[in-house]
Amino acid sequence: KLSPAEQEVVDVSKARIDAASRRDTLAVAGYFADDCLLSTDDGTLITKTQLMEHYRKTPAAYERLVDPRDHVVRLHGNTAVLNYRVTGHEQFGDTDIISEQRRTETWIKQGGSWLLVAVQWDNIPVNFRKPVTVGPNTFKDYVGEYEARPKDDVETIFLKDGRLWSRVGEDVAEYLPAGGDNFFLK
Repeated sequence: KLSPAEQEVVDVSKARIDAASRRDTLAVAGYFADDCLLSTDDGTLITKTQLMEHYRKTPAAYERLVDPRDHVVRLHGNTAVLNYRVTGHEQFGDTDIISEQRRTETWIKQGGSWLLVAVQWDNIPVNFRKPVTVGPNTFKDYVGEYEARPKDDVETIFLKDGRLWSRVGEDVAEYLPAGGDNFFLK
């Protein structure tokens, strides 16, 4: 059972997740320090400005976090470190891509309010998806450049060693067939 002070940190974190799910960028921005360190699931460091831009251009229906749970809080004076598990959903067409994440947040209490100064998240290796077997010529029809969502970055789909790959900016990942015209990232 969490102490009242620990529960306060959990409640603030949940309120931030709720504001992000509603894409209330004004409310979300208020939880983050301007110089907050944000480390994504692939180790990329992003800024608060980049995160807010992501929320502005990505509708909530495409991406959301649900069921934050298994909270562990460590309080050190006016600093709190919060670790928890959460389920992520990303919607691509009719496919709901589900992932489990473990997140660590560092909060500082200033002027009676909690301010987020660092966040790191990573996917937990829980495989909800299994690739299906496809013929050798299946992938060639998907090669090209795509914009998956309005105002999103252009994704380049290409073949390498008979497998389907995606490149968005500097990020490269392999696509695995889920069946029909649906794929998921390895």
